[in-house]
Amino acid sequence: MSTEDEKLLKEAKKLPWDERLQHKNWKVRNDANIDLAALCDSITDPKDARLREFGPLFKKAVSDSNAPVQEKALDALLAFQRAADADVSRYAKEVCDAICAKCLTGRPKTVEKAQAAFLLWVELEASEVFLLSGHPTGLPGSCGFSQVNAGQNSKAFVLSAGQW
Repeated sequence: MSTEDEKLLKEAKKLPWDERLQHKNWKVRNDANIDLAALCDSITDPKDARLREFGPLFKKAVSDSNAPVQEKALDALLAFQRAADADVSRYAKEVCDAICAKCLTGRPKTVEKAQAAFLLWVELEASEVFLLSGHPTGLPGSCGFSQVNAGQNSKAFVLSAGQW
């Protein structure tokens, strides 16, 4: 990494989370997601107030147009979900909608992480939000998309979750 990149990342760490996660430079966004995941992994109290602060950030973070950054955002989301309790399920619908819109047609690792996030929302008692997410009939088999991969991936997930 160049000295210029290091300086940019160091300066960006002073910004609020939302600005870091939406920064124009993908390296800043990537670094912010890595830091957010590490911070969430360090939280031991599921009632920690920071979790309520972080919840609204994930809708945009998982929608990132840069695939590697999007994967890091999903990593941060998974860390957030593992740290939290059912109180954060209020963020499930908007985050699930974003995941359906942006993550189910991506790289296989992205799809796998998206599916893991769906399962954690179910564990956090947000299953009804997931099941109703993105489709007027409540069937998430297509998440409201005509793209074949998104429909197939979400349908496979729902079928496997039903066996869970």
